[in-house]
Amino acid sequence: MTDRVYDAILAMILRLEIKPREKLSEVQLSKELGVSRTPVREAFLRLESLGFLDIVPQRGTIVAPMRDAEFRKSQFMREAFELALVRRAIELEDNSELCMALDRELKLQTVHSELADENSFFESDEAFHEAIAVHCGVAEIWPEVQRVKMHMDRFRYAIRSQRETSTILEQHRRIAEAICNRNEAEALAAMTLHLRRANHLIADAAKEHPEYFEL
Repeated sequence: MTDRVYDAILAMILRLEIKPREKLSEVQLSKELGVSRTPVREAFLRLESLGFLDIVPQRGTIVAPMRDAEFRKSQFMREAFELALVRRAIELEDNSELCMALDRELKLQTVHSELADENSFFESDEAFHEAIAVHCGVAEIWPEVQRVKMHMDRFRYAIRSQRETSTILEQHRRIAEAICNRNEAEALAAMTLHLRRANHLIADAAKEHPEYFEL
């Protein structure tokens, strides 16, 4: 039960359905989720330990602002994982199945971008990166990547736009092409650029929603 409540609250925080600096109520959330206050309280403690909530004496539980330090740590750890996966992909004896999987997601992303279907686009974005781990024979790594990139995901929802999906799609194409051509230097450079794309967008997002950020 606590896991289910934790997942539900985390998803709302990551998608900005619950806004940064918003005060949370155990009573209200327990009613909304149809559970007792105990799993909500336990979920709050877990989320605080991950840096998504601030539990402040006399003030209560508040959704943490998006902090630059958390983003940088998340990005650093994700980059370490995904560049290692790129190197593993280059070494594959047969990369045909991986290349077909990447091409399939690129086609889906093209359609979703044209339709401005951001939610479906970002689901395919996740599948694109996961496919590299799966076809490299280390599918068990992907949950770890998802764990370390959670703060990056939260920032992503704050900066995403139609133009951003077009940029991501083009970067994915370059990554896929380099991997399938076994060009390690180009693949690593393309993945690095892709994973650091948010850096120059955060300042603009902070100007638009300064209450969301603590930079």
